[in-house]
Order: sequence, then structure tokens, then C-alpha cells
Amino acid sequence: MNSLGAPKTPGKRFIRSLEYEVLANLTLQQFTQDDVIDFAQLLALPMKNRIPGLAAEYGNKRMHRMITLILKEFVYSVKLPKSKKLTDTKINVCACDLMLAAYEDQMGMEDLVVFFERAKKGKYGSFGKLLTHFSIMQKLEFYRQARHEAYVKIMKERETERKAEEKTERIAPEPTAINNLFGDENIAKVIPMKRIS
Repeated sequence: MNSLGAPKTPGKRFIRSLEYEVLANLTLQQFTQDDVIDFAQLLALPMKNRIPGLAAEYGNKRMHRMITLILKEFVYSVKLPKSKKLTDTKINVCACDLMLAAYEDQMGMEDLVVFFERAKKGKYGSFGKLLTHFSIMQKLEFYRQARHEAYVKIMKERETERKAEEKTERIAPEPTAINNLFGDENIAKVIPMKRIS
């Protein structure tokens, strides 16, 4: 009971949402195989379905709210005391940085879900005794670098395929005189012209 006689209400307790768990599981099933990220699938997402495209359609505030929800799910799942985690204000600030990173790399919500789910498993190293905004962004940089390397590799493969398709064999060996390219019957007769003075 508090001083006014009303029963004490316990502090706000975060409860993981079933919706997020279902979304995270489906995302991991679609974009990871044998615990390896399928960057080709992630990079194949249409631009309108990535964070910048969704923000253009639904607004920055709504996208920020979505990223904040994903970030909260992550923060509260890390096994550290509450005093060693980000506060709600710091979560909001970190969500802004995540949004900026998404604009820089054209990332989708799926990228963030895959990153955070893998970060929970320690794929980018442990957070030690303190979860900070800096440590999250630092680990995101590992993900972004791997994603960029996959993008460069895919683009090189496509360029190689394109060059292979464009390559055509010559119809005559090199060097070939022009008159050898045509049969004798196709050669035009040269008519001598007299110069008129």
C-alpha cells in the first residue's frame, strides 16, 4: 500500500510479444539457412519494402516506432540487470541511429530482425557487463560490412554473367582482308573514272 492507501502497482514489466516472436521466427526461416544469412534474399527485397520506402509511404514516426519496438524486444531479452541496459530515452535515440543506418544501406525491417536475433545469440560478440547504444551500433557495423561484401560479390557475379552473355564469336579469323569476307561473286567491279579537266 502506498501513502494514499491504494495498493502498490509493480513497476512496468516488459513482456515479449507473441507477434514479434512469430515475425522473428518467420524472418529467420526465410532469410537464414543453416545459421548463415542469405544476403541475396535480403538484397532482393524491393526498395519500396525497405525502411526508406516504408517511411516514405507510412511516415518517419511510424517507422521509428516499429524500430523502437524491435529494439526494445532485443534490449529486454539481453540477460543483464535493468540498470545495465538502455533506458527508454536511450532506446529512442538508438532507434533514430538505426533508422539513419537503414537509409544509408537501404536496409529492410528484415535486416534489423536478422541482426538482432543473431546478436542475441552472440554472433557478433558479447555485450559484456553493459548494453550501450555504442555497443549496439558497433555490432551492427559487423552486420553491415558482411552485407556490403555480399552485395559487392553478387554485383561482380552479375557483371561476369553479363559479360559472358555478350561475348560472341567472330565469324572470320583475324586478321582478315575485307575482300576475303565476301565471295568473289559479291565483289563489286571497280569502274575506272576519267578525270574531267
